[in-house]
Amino acid sequence: MALILNGTVVTCDTDHRILDPGAVYVGDDGRLAAVRPAGQAAPAGFSDAPRIDTGALIFPGLIDLHNHIAYNTLPLWEAVGVPYLHHDRWVGERRPPDYSTSVTWPAKVLGQAAPEALIKYVEVKALIGGTTSLQGAPHSTRAVDGWLVRIVDNEKLPAGTDMVMTAALQLDEEVLREERAPRLDGTRLLIYHVAEGRSGSIVHREFEELEPCLKPGLIGVHATALTPADFAKWQDAVSAISPEEKGTVVWSPFSNYWLYHDTTRVTDADGQGLRIALGSDWAPSGTKHVLGELKVADSVNRHEFGGHFDDRDLCDMVTANPGDALATAWGPHVGRLQRGSAADLLVVERHEPARDAYRNLIDATERHVRLVMVRGRPFYGTSALMAAAGATDTDTITVAGLKRRVSVRQPGRTDAQLDWPGVKHALEVVRDDPVAAWRASQDALAAWGGPLDDPDAPLTLFGDMPDGDTGLFAAAGEVPPDLVVPRLDPLTHDAAYFAAVARGGVPQLRHLADYYP
Repeated sequence: MALILNGTVVTCDTDHRILDPGAVYVGDDGRLAAVRPAGQAAPAGFSDAPRIDTGALIFPGLIDLHNHIAYNTLPLWEAVGVPYLHHDRWVGERRPPDYSTSVTWPAKVLGQAAPEALIKYVEVKALIGGTTSLQGAPHSTRAVDGWLVRIVDNEKLPAGTDMVMTAALQLDEEVLREERAPRLDGTRLLIYHVAEGRSGSIVHREFEELEPCLKPGLIGVHATALTPADFAKWQDAVSAISPEEKGTVVWSPFSNYWLYHDTTRVTDADGQGLRIALGSDWAPSGTKHVLGELKVADSVNRHEFGGHFDDRDLCDMVTANPGDALATAWGPHVGRLQRGSAADLLVVERHEPARDAYRNLIDATERHVRLVMVRGRPFYGTSALMAAAGATDTDTITVAGLKRRVSVRQPGRTDAQLDWPGVKHALEVVRDDPVAAWRASQDALAAWGGPLDDPDAPLTLFGDMPDGDTGLFAAAGEVPPDLVVPRLDPLTHDAAYFAAVARGGVPQLRHLADYYP
């Protein structure tokens, strides 16, 4: 429905206007009809629209541009052998002995035995951190276009066509040159993991193989092994095609430090003119959501980078920057609050009145998120704001000790019928007896017998890491008979999480707990 939100509006538009007080006019088409100072007249059609005084800060919904959804019910992986030299040292042939039982098999069983519940759990986890667009869709028998948040990989914008290519695993040089590069024609995106490892490691060659794709529309994930010269080469190649365009680097500092004790040289990338976006990576080596990753970025910026980025720069990494990166395929749809953009909104409590809006977002925790809207619909927030925004069919959820409401069940969709209690129950059933759940899922696939890309095929998820998708072809007996699926990763950064971080002993991550008093 059409409605008006009043508060301090942090537009993240090209002028970075902050309207205090301001008003955001949400149209019934899921787009913003206007963003104006509160004293200005309402646009046509809003004379009878409900007006909500949030008493808070209104931001664009946050964008997580690097994730792996299939694994995000798992806890932080306290791996042996760190720091690794590069990605092949922990997912290749020499992977640690506990990787399969701690990561691969639990994710595989949950993804095949409780696919709807897994995706919805991960979406709720993202919503609690203010995320409205999430990258990292699992491979699946049929595409899931986002029941709650936008799934970047599958979102069909602006004209009902999927314009986003993704690859978490390395593609052959020939495929990059002959298939992916020609499709980067100024209308499509390629989100691609590149050079994930320590500086000087052999994964640097992945950047050399990627050279034909150094075009507008390339979004490079990690790039931890790249040098200042590489970033210059990348941006020069993009500028030669379109002078106003920028390359995009997706930075996941927690995961970088957790696995490699090193991180992307984002100050060099920024100096060469590339834009920086944030991604929380995945639960086994990341933060709970991109609002948590923002704190890691802030801490690293303060303690390692000498304050290279200001608070607005950091907040742009989860709003305007990823929104601009996606605009190649989607148009100016997300990441900025302006007329015609998506009504993807985050309302955050002004918890530090003496500090500016951007610092409020950086320091905000799950306790301070008051409302999250996607496509103009309320999906998560306080009881009062959810009711005022017209939310229906909601469930109670406890987040960091506070009662909130979440809208999980989609009555109009036959493939999204689980409510929040149903989500948790379905996942716990699998955890109670993962071997039986695995065998039942394999029996269901065998009974189907049809092509897996059929729209009526049973929804089944497969991971996007090595051996993440082999389960479909495995005999039921191959599941480890003593497999234990760990407890569901809590929705918030809790004491157990920080205890695990402390045991990791990574100095660059020791300050994260300070943001969660």
